[in-house]
Amino acid sequence: MAVDQDEPRLLILDLYEDNDTDDRFCKSLMRHLVEGSRAPSQVANDLDAWVVNESSRRLQELSTRPDLFEKDDDGYVPRRSMPNASGYVELFFQSFPNLCSVFPPYHAGQTRIIQFVEALMAMPEHQAPDYLVGGNLSDVHMISLWSDSGYRTEQFRIGADAIRYPGSDVETPGSELEARWRNYQSAMARITMTGFSDCGFISALRDILPDGKKYPSLRVRMTSKPEKIGGHILGAAQWVIWPDEVRYVYQQCKKKEKVDKNNPRDTWSMEHWRIWKAQFQHVAENERVDPRAREIAGTAVEKMKAMEEQDGSR
Repeated sequence: MAVDQDEPRLLILDLYEDNDTDDRFCKSLMRHLVEGSRAPSQVANDLDAWVVNESSRRLQELSTRPDLFEKDDDGYVPRRSMPNASGYVELFFQSFPNLCSVFPPYHAGQTRIIQFVEALMAMPEHQAPDYLVGGNLSDVHMISLWSDSGYRTEQFRIGADAIRYPGSDVETPGSELEARWRNYQSAMARITMTGFSDCGFISALRDILPDGKKYPSLRVRMTSKPEKIGGHILGAAQWVIWPDEVRYVYQQCKKKEKVDKNNPRDTWSMEHWRIWKAQFQHVAENERVDPRAREIAGTAVEKMKAMEEQDGSR
């Protein structure tokens, strides 16, 4: 059944338990972002205060009540015996990617998500207690908030894999997952541009690279059938049909001619830029592809050519 592609999708928070205080807190923050019932900057402040206060409270408990401190037979200290600031951060961000598939590109709700991560990044760098070095209460390892974005990248990858996988409904024109994939890709592009997390390796542009050396080709990484490529095209196009996004991708690609074959996550290169442009052109001209995908592919080609002309190169 076709869904309205311009309407927000339902927020899914199935990783949280209603009877857990921390889970309920994380869910409340996400709902504020979805509903717009609290400013994104305030939601960011609430998250930060929760991480700092809870980990600091836990450290104080461990300091005053040594009986709470545990080690297993191998000397391993479980997270419940640590201040665990990183664990609180991960608890929130394990479901944050679900937000990214809710809103269509540049919907007010999606912009709230971007404003939220920008508010986190705008905070002066500060620290929270994470774990005890060697199980020693006098030697506490601190983590910096919110400068280190490496761990968040993996959560975004997991979120992508939950939507798009071989044979998923992303390949069904007009489906719920097709809409979510387009929404997710738009959010990933915007988040990447903020510098909060480098999600370029999650870009659906990678999914439309030809499955072989020859291009253009409709035999791509995720499918070999023209009637199933539409959802992948709609997702990939989000990185090049918007002014800031196409400029970002082009500037990244201009940094080198070819990707590093020894780095499977390396995405941007001028070689890939040319391939993507040819792939979009090929899709736009193929009548076996879903009409919406053909139209957006044509727009992608136009935007990429305009970017080249603006730069004075081809």
